[in-house]
Amino acid sequence: MKKRFVARKRPNFKILKIIICLFIIYLTCFLTIKFLFKNQIKMSDEKRVNEYLAIASNNLIGEISVIDLLNMNLVSPDTFLKLTFSNFKKLEYQNQTKVIKVSKEIKDPMIYIYNTHQSENYDPGTLSIYNITPTVYMASVMLQKALEKKDIYSVVEEANIKSILNMNNWDYSNSYQATKLLLDEATKKYPSVKYFIDIHRDSVTDRYIEDDKSYAKLMFVVGMNHENYLQNDKLMVKLYDYIKENKPGIIKNNYYGKNSVYNQNFNVNTILIEVGGIKNTIDEVYNSINILAEAIEFIVGQDNG
Repeated sequence: MKKRFVARKRPNFKILKIIICLFIIYLTCFLTIKFLFKNQIKMSDEKRVNEYLAIASNNLIGEISVIDLLNMNLVSPDTFLKLTFSNFKKLEYQNQTKVIKVSKEIKDPMIYIYNTHQSENYDPGTLSIYNITPTVYMASVMLQKALEKKDIYSVVEEANIKSILNMNNWDYSNSYQATKLLLDEATKKYPSVKYFIDIHRDSVTDRYIEDDKSYAKLMFVVGMNHENYLQNDKLMVKLYDYIKENKPGIIKNNYYGKNSVYNQNFNVNTILIEVGGIKNTIDEVYNSINILAEAIEFIVGQDNG
């Protein structure tokens, strides 16, 4: 009887070699980009960096694409910063007498997101080694990306409020007057916009921790010094109620400014929200922004159901 010999299978190291090579390439790119950030980023690029910080969080919101992976779009806003260096440059603002155009080209957006107080920032945390301070603009782009995953399209205002103040010889107290110009411009350019969201940062820092996950607290602000404030309040109460029911620990009671307007007389669907405080991290802001996006999705669904 003939013996059958079965050839022993040799271990297939091909896949392992590919993985090791990819890891080496990835590590090399990471260290190179880290060096570039540490040595080439200037404070004049701060706004663009904030945008990249927000876009980098997109992996947490949706699927991770190969392109994002190769461009260091990692699992947390605080782990790495941006999608690509090819268009990394200083923002150039147009010298217009009144307003600067909204620069995000989004087809038929439903929501316009802006920041009356653009200089409000958050705790830089580990980003301090890059001389980067995340701001409310970063929170705005995060919200845009979170809503986009829900098929709700928005436009984020990039105009430099300080430039508008300077061009009109206004001081910081006229910031709402400056953003009113932007609101007027946005409605002309994007007639499909139905909601207007002004994102601020509170001076007080509060956080909520659940299942080892930390959130920046949210607070809606309602100006009472205009005739339609009750309609505006109705919208923000709906948003408050949704968050209170689904994630009660992150929402503060609504704040009512008896002698204030906050541009909410512009449209009854103008929302002002304080997202976190000065000592909150961008990860905490990111976690709360996702809850806010859920609340907005709920309201949009109700209004268009």
